[in-house]
Amino acid sequence: MPKLLITGGVLRPNGFELGEGKYYGCAKLLRLDTETGHVEELISISEGNENFPDEYPNLEFTVGYVDGKNLWLPTDTEIRLYSYPELKLQKTFSHPCFHNIHSVNVHENRLYVTSTGLDMVVVLDKDSGEILEYLNAEGKETWHRFSEDVDYRKVHSTRPHDSHPNFVFWNRGKPWVTRCTQEDAVDLTDVNSRIDISGPDKEISVHDGIVVGDKVYFTSVDGYIIIGDLNTHETLESINLNEFENYGPVRGWCRGLHVEGDTFYLGYSLLRKTRRLDKLKWLSKLVNRGSIREECSVLAVDLKKRKVLADYPISSESISAIYSILEEPK
Repeated sequence: MPKLLITGGVLRPNGFELGEGKYYGCAKLLRLDTETGHVEELISISEGNENFPDEYPNLEFTVGYVDGKNLWLPTDTEIRLYSYPELKLQKTFSHPCFHNIHSVNVHENRLYVTSTGLDMVVVLDKDSGEILEYLNAEGKETWHRFSEDVDYRKVHSTRPHDSHPNFVFWNRGKPWVTRCTQEDAVDLTDVNSRIDISGPDKEISVHDGIVVGDKVYFTSVDGYIIIGDLNTHETLESINLNEFENYGPVRGWCRGLHVEGDTFYLGYSLLRKTRRLDKLKWLSKLVNRGSIREECSVLAVDLKKRKVLADYPISSESISAIYSILEEPK
């Protein structure tokens, strides 16, 4: 059974009162042994630096990437490369256009960084960190809304976001990105090529974009896996995990996905207060389940048999929000 790495952060006790871009006070990297259920803390960062706002930096590790024996970990305003298992920091890349970074991915010696706060994907040289290209998630001019002269690392929030890009994946050598505002995924070289993920009358927040063969698997925060066809760009199926046998009580935001054959490992974050009440409408459909789980968890499910295989609780003291689930580097 695999050992999995979990990226995320811990909420500040007064994060909601402080406001957007100040919620999280500690970035965390954990390791989960799926055979024993043991959770081990590998990295904990509770102080900012010159790449963050001077006060109340938002500290969390978002969606990372396993690159051979190394591990790329993004924070809100940086991309960090760690050796593994030594976890020695090899290099850090940061640019003024980095804001509310949700993920990093690697393709052909390039880093694809979702600068969610600026509605763009920033492409870097993997070795030098030099910016090679800006890809606006709506196909618009790079600086049509924001300014090239502003250091957005020092800004707590740029909401509302026009597209909220959050996860890059590849289809036939082209970069695609999920967009939370439009609830879809688009080809960054031609945003008219898209996969409509939410379907009619379904307000969700889409994450992930895990490619397996000719299919791509998305998660939505309300506990669904949506399967897209990479050939036709159609949505093939929307699977409600809440209906699986042994699913248990109401869980928090579903985000973070790792696939091992028919077994899908999913991350569930602690529910937190939000001023975007529309993002909590899905909870009203689950009131008959009673209690809400007040801790994070990783759920292993068999997608074909529609059942829960294992449930791994993670203390809220260890982590409050899960962004990604990664297989431990070999």
